[in-house]
Amino acid sequence: MYFNKFLEIEPDNTEALRIRGETYQKLEKYNEALIDFNNLLELEPDNTEALRIRGETYQKLEKYNEALIDFNNSLKKEPNNTLNLDLQEEIIDKYNEILEIEPNNTLALRLRGETYLKLEKYNEALIDFNNLLELEPDNTEALRIRGETYQKLEKYNEALTDFNNSLKKEPNNTLHLDLQEEIIDKYNEILEIEPNNTLALRLRGETYLKLEKYNEALIDFNNSLKKEPNNTLNLDLQEEIIDKYNEILEIEPNNTLALRLRGETYLKLEKYNKAFTDFNNLLGKEPNKTLALRLRGEAYLLLKKYDFALKDFNRSLRLEPNNTLALRLRGETYRKLKKYDKALKDFNKLLEIEPNNTLALRLRAETYLKLKKYNEALIDFNKSLEIQQNNTFVLRLRGEAYLLLKMYSNALEDFNNLLKMEPNNTLALRLRGETYQKLEKYNEALIDFNNLLEKESNNTLALRLRGETYQKLEKYNEALTNFNNLLEIEPNNTFVLRLRGEAYLLLKMYGNALEDFNNLLELNPFDFLTLELRGETYQKLEKYNEALSDFNKLLEKEPNNIALRLRGETYQKLEKYNKALIDFNNLLEKEPNNILALRLRGETYQKLEKYNEALIDFNNLLKKEPNNTLNLDLQEEIIDKYNEILEIEPNNTLALRSRGETYQKLEKYNEALIDFNNLLEIQPNNTLALRLRGETYQKLEKYNNALIDFNKFLEIQPNNTLALRSRGETYRMLNKYKESLDDFNKILKINSDDVSVINLIIEIEKRKHQSMTDTIQERQNGSRMVQSIKTEFINWIPYSQFKDIKYIAEGGFGVVNSAIWIKDGDSKTKVALKNLHNSEDMSADFLKEVISHGITSSNDFILQCYGITRDPDTNNNIMVMEFAEDGNLHRNLMLNIDEITWQKKLERLYCIATGIEQIHNNKLIHRDLHSGNILMGVNGILGSIRIADLGLCRNIDASTNYVYGVIPYVAPEIFKDSSYSQASDVYSFGMLMWEFTSGGLRPEVTDDTPVLFNYLMERCWDSDPLNRPNIKEIKEQIYKWCWGKENEDQFIQAENLRKTSVQLKFLEEWEGNNYSDYHSEAIYTCRPLNSMISLFELMLIERKEPISEVEGYKSIQENLEI
Repeated sequence: MYFNKFLEIEPDNTEALRIRGETYQKLEKYNEALIDFNNLLELEPDNTEALRIRGETYQKLEKYNEALIDFNNSLKKEPNNTLNLDLQEEIIDKYNEILEIEPNNTLALRLRGETYLKLEKYNEALIDFNNLLELEPDNTEALRIRGETYQKLEKYNEALTDFNNSLKKEPNNTLHLDLQEEIIDKYNEILEIEPNNTLALRLRGETYLKLEKYNEALIDFNNSLKKEPNNTLNLDLQEEIIDKYNEILEIEPNNTLALRLRGETYLKLEKYNKAFTDFNNLLGKEPNKTLALRLRGEAYLLLKKYDFALKDFNRSLRLEPNNTLALRLRGETYRKLKKYDKALKDFNKLLEIEPNNTLALRLRAETYLKLKKYNEALIDFNKSLEIQQNNTFVLRLRGEAYLLLKMYSNALEDFNNLLKMEPNNTLALRLRGETYQKLEKYNEALIDFNNLLEKESNNTLALRLRGETYQKLEKYNEALTNFNNLLEIEPNNTFVLRLRGEAYLLLKMYGNALEDFNNLLELNPFDFLTLELRGETYQKLEKYNEALSDFNKLLEKEPNNIALRLRGETYQKLEKYNKALIDFNNLLEKEPNNILALRLRGETYQKLEKYNEALIDFNNLLKKEPNNTLNLDLQEEIIDKYNEILEIEPNNTLALRSRGETYQKLEKYNEALIDFNNLLEIQPNNTLALRLRGETYQKLEKYNNALIDFNKFLEIQPNNTLALRSRGETYRMLNKYKESLDDFNKILKINSDDVSVINLIIEIEKRKHQSMTDTIQERQNGSRMVQSIKTEFINWIPYSQFKDIKYIAEGGFGVVNSAIWIKDGDSKTKVALKNLHNSEDMSADFLKEVISHGITSSNDFILQCYGITRDPDTNNNIMVMEFAEDGNLHRNLMLNIDEITWQKKLERLYCIATGIEQIHNNKLIHRDLHSGNILMGVNGILGSIRIADLGLCRNIDASTNYVYGVIPYVAPEIFKDSSYSQASDVYSFGMLMWEFTSGGLRPEVTDDTPVLFNYLMERCWDSDPLNRPNIKEIKEQIYKWCWGKENEDQFIQAENLRKTSVQLKFLEEWEGNNYSDYHSEAIYTCRPLNSMISLFELMLIERKEPISEVEGYKSIQENLEI
């Protein structure tokens, strides 16, 4: 009653109207409520609350459509209201209520679907629109909105179908133009996301066509063809697009764009005449249209009418000199006409304009190949593959270029990569097979040719190549089968006929071979190779005069060494020894190392009774191939030759010496001794015989007798290094180390670059300073260390090969310089030269570091020693090491800790652990492991990290009375009794783990350190060395964290914490975390520590924590220069 009276006084009071309306609602007087809400909305039409309440009132009155309209309007009024989400959910409930009563209410379905769309509940919206379209399949609005829903669900093809159907439903609708424009926008949206969607392109083209936007339609139709050139359905699509072009040209016959595009499509369909008609029409309308000229030129090119093509391209390029496409096509035309230099000019100009044009790079490379400029071709192929790594065509071409340049390993790599991508590429199989042939890997070649012939059984080239491969593998019957099969296909193939003749020859089927060679020589009497082969066949058939006739004819026309040898052999068989000798002499002038010629000439001299000349040849023959596996038989054969000569001339000293040397090689030392004794009876001062007899006594372990001979030799020739070496080795065997070293040092004074003597000095020094003599086991350990160094390990490098030597730093034990090492004349490598103080005499410290590097040199994470050299000014011996561009790990951590992720930390720690494991596996201890001795920036694996400074490295059983190191990294037990062990290296590794968490030595573990990492680190610090993990366990655990994804969540969390810390600059703000609190030298410079041991002993008794946690450590660290 109150509101009635109030509204009589103030009939337009909206608040009173709303409250009275709501009161009527509660009293279920819905018509009276409706009147109030209508009045209220006349006064405030945008009152969303009133709209919603009136909607509810309509609902009660079962006027559902009116209710739906109000609910929908209430949502539209405040689309950006932050409370709109709740309102939408509330309205959804209203729609649900209505649809429970009227499930086929299309308005409710549409409005609920639209609301779901706004709420991004696309699947629910889709259900409503599907239901709506089942009820009203021609509802264009519903089709459009469902299309939008498909779009949101990224189902673009379904969306396109709906948009297209919505256009088709009402073609005569006056509002259709707006709808088409709207649908164009939808196509645009889809094409922004999926620019290669050919369906969208085609449908948008059709819509443009309806809107009479013909050029836009043409562009879309053309692009749809370009997107899927290899689509099997493309032919149909092209025909369909042709129809579209025809429609446009019926309406606009002078549309040049349509003419051009139709002409291009005809070109793709290989309908060249129709293409010509369009291009000619186009040029009739626009005579100077460069694009039309180029296209017509392209048509001529495809029809192989190269001169006509050239005219069009020339005319086009006069109008547009920098048109890259025309330049390429003209270049291709020149290539077809074999005018390679002109083609090259076009490709060069094109690549000046577009340096990364891969097609032009390929074409220029192919042109270089035609001009036999293989290196230039290779440069282009390389650049092309940098841009398109998986371009199989270019990969094959580069492989072929490598093959032509005889870079077979590179070719093989390319063909392998190509066949990984295209395993059935028969051309690549053939080329790889040929490459294997060149590398003499005939079994691998055979596999490729077999695979190729399984795919193409009548491939004649593959049959020939397989036959040749069988020949190389000495499988002559299989080769013969291949050649026979090939000759059935190509009976006039003379090359294969010759190959078959060779196979017959090797199978000793001389009659068959002769038949093939005769047939070949009937076809070509001047086939010199066949002439040679027939001569050889006549030889085998003992038809020496016929053979001689062939060899004479061959040597008149085509002199060659093989023919000389064969004719010489033929003269031998005919007992014409002087003529044979002339041929063998001529041959050996050209090929002095031809061992077969040497043997044959020796035999010829023997026949002519020229025994000394024969001996010289036989002796030289043995020297030429000392490591030949057949040499034993050859030596026995030559012994027989010597015996024959000594039966005739028993005092022939050359024969005695030569036979003695041969007996030596055959390890028949007693027989050798007899010959040398007989020789020395005839010539007592023959120094060579004295040395050889001395060496023979050595082999018989008669060292004192050997010494007598070497002493007598050196009385005659005191500076003979070979004799000095032999005597020095003899002294060594007699354990006379001083005398041995005197001889070896004398050699080095005569020849300072004698690497083999340096190795002997190393071995003797090792024996001299052997400290492990308490037990047999200790002696064995010591000798193992020496034996681990192979003779070839120490590479002596002349000091003159080092240029641009620059000082880098000086440490506790020596100076390090950088230098450029120029080897082989032009190869340049940056190296570090480590010069130990006072190393002129190959000191024990210098030798021990060289030995340690030799033992561990196979590991990727230990700094490589290239060899040693000597400074001619100071006579200091210098180690030549890998150069680390980025300095040491300590500096790297100090400068870059904020950028080093946990993944990178684990990778680096794994590398270091792998290097330490190699040291430990060789029964060694590093003894000086810290971040200053870990170097960065060497071109190696996983971040190029290396362990360096193996100068303190020792065998696990070696004891020492002195301590070197960097205090924080030195294990507690070392300060008690100097007892280094592999566990002390593990302690140092734990300190490295700590430094990786913080970037420098800090009093606390950082907050981002994972618990498991911290636990492993603390195990490394255990005060009892026996409780520490071994390095293999550490390495395997880090591997699991780094790549095995073990406890991945902890490290992800740690990485997030690290990033947060960096962003908030916690690292700079935490107290005590500033590097300036520490001596930089205290971190990574190694010094003797014996004077400090007593000071630390009091601190380190039974401590589990690292030294740096012991009270008072920091002050000691700051006040001592370590």
